[in-house]
Amino acid sequence: MKPLLFRVPTVDDRSFRVQEDNEFHFYDRLHFHPEIQLTLILEGQGTQVVGDKIDRFRPYDMLLLGDNLPHVFRSDPEYFQPNSHLRSVSWSIFFRAETLSNSLFSLPELAPLNHLLREARHGVRLRCGGSTSLTERFESLPHLRPFEQIVSFLLVLDELASNSSREILSTMAYEQPRRPDDHQRLDQIFNYILQHYDSPITLEDVADVANLTPSAFCRFFKIHTRKTFSHLLNEVRVEHACRLLHQSGQSISQIAFACGYTNLSNFNRQFKVITGMTPKEYLKTSNL
Repeated sequence: MKPLLFRVPTVDDRSFRVQEDNEFHFYDRLHFHPEIQLTLILEGQGTQVVGDKIDRFRPYDMLLLGDNLPHVFRSDPEYFQPNSHLRSVSWSIFFRAETLSNSLFSLPELAPLNHLLREARHGVRLRCGGSTSLTERFESLPHLRPFEQIVSFLLVLDELASNSSREILSTMAYEQPRRPDDHQRLDQIFNYILQHYDSPITLEDVADVANLTPSAFCRFFKIHTRKTFSHLLNEVRVEHACRLLHQSGQSISQIAFACGYTNLSNFNRQFKVITGMTPKEYLKTSNL
């Protein structure tokens, strides 16, 4: 997807910027920026979009997102409730590839880190599962002196690069988008889907949101996401169904209807297409 350009504020000439986000919910607009982003999520969960990959984020996920890679961490609905006491907390490091590749990263000893940055164009995730020496190093980084920060930052990248459990998220790498109007249109479409996935959504409904005819919308959507609208909608619905299967005591049929499906057999079929297993099989594996 090609979303909104986001400007990362800079206050000095440092080679990277450390930022804490501690809010009720994370920034919920699909966006991109020219900086590479390394993020550790400490609190909060919800729907994550990185390039063409849609799934969940949760505490102690570490993500490395390449420059101009569209992404959003949209907190679950309960984080937006007026009386919610839930928090969404993360630490992020923003840096420009050219800043490091023209100096430190040109050293042969740092070749694994260069490989990691190439992977970052697709998005990289490491699910730490809890506090580890890696996450502790990351969390301590904001409190160090500038020299200690750069050393610790490189150690974090090195450990991430050498960890075989890291995942590549998006099937596509992204270049800088060219048309701002398309970014805003896609953001509107994406937000509409996330807000209404639990209700019937017709092609005409979402085309109207994009201010396009249905046929023009289909062309636009396929060009910018390389997916059909129906496939993306099913991905969002199944992602939320997985969350409910984990967290709620509802039956499979109740979950199907809660995620916008009006036909249980269609829900089962789409669930298997996207996850590779039936809802019953998913329940068994998630309870192991």
